[in-house]
Amino acid sequence: MTNDDEVLSPAEMLALASNQQRSMEGQVASFVPALVTMWGVVWLFGFGALWLIDGLKPSFALPLPVAVTIFVVLLVVAIAMSAVWGSRSGRGIRRDAASAFSGVVYGSTWTVGSLAIFVFAQGLAVNGMSMELANIFYPVAYVLFAGIMYIVGAAIWQAVPMLILGVWTVIVAVIAPFFGYPTHYLVLAIGGGAGFLLLGAVSFIHLGRLRRSTTGSNRG
Repeated sequence: MTNDDEVLSPAEMLALASNQQRSMEGQVASFVPALVTMWGVVWLFGFGALWLIDGLKPSFALPLPVAVTIFVVLLVVAIAMSAVWGSRSGRGIRRDAASAFSGVVYGSTWTVGSLAIFVFAQGLAVNGMSMELANIFYPVAYVLFAGIMYIVGAAIWQAVPMLILGVWTVIVAVIAPFFGYPTHYLVLAIGGGAGFLLLGAVSFIHLGRLRRSTTGSNRG
């Protein structure tokens, strides 16, 4: 009988299963540090650009079209990269019907919620919401919605870092309006951006430990 045909002991089978689990976790989580860091950059420079429309007048100011273009381009690129990395992370991993259903509903809720916020804002505008108030409502509403979605995602996938990020995002969102226009953009840029970048750094460290643990088990 060759080594390949040898029956593994219960301890060896448990070790093998644990190692496979760590490998799967590493595959799923491999894109998370880069993803979170990317969103940190988007928040920092995107909302920072919007703040520069009126935030430093008359010393320095970005023209409205330039600032909005920077924000939209960063946002579109981040969303596209999120979709690509998310689809690649699940390759080769079998998922049951329940997890697939949760993923579809969760992903669809982002679209439904975003459209609902936009329509709701249009209703407020029809009823007299000023442009200055709209400048506060739109970003804060979307950031608040994102924070709640992070918390829901954490509950679905039992991801503590996602929970921490969600709670922090909600806190930043509800605090920002108290600073008024345009300072609320700066609060979102620094508070939200710093939160994402910090979590990105922690995720890089965690992923490195996970990979070293998997490599060590394979050698063993």
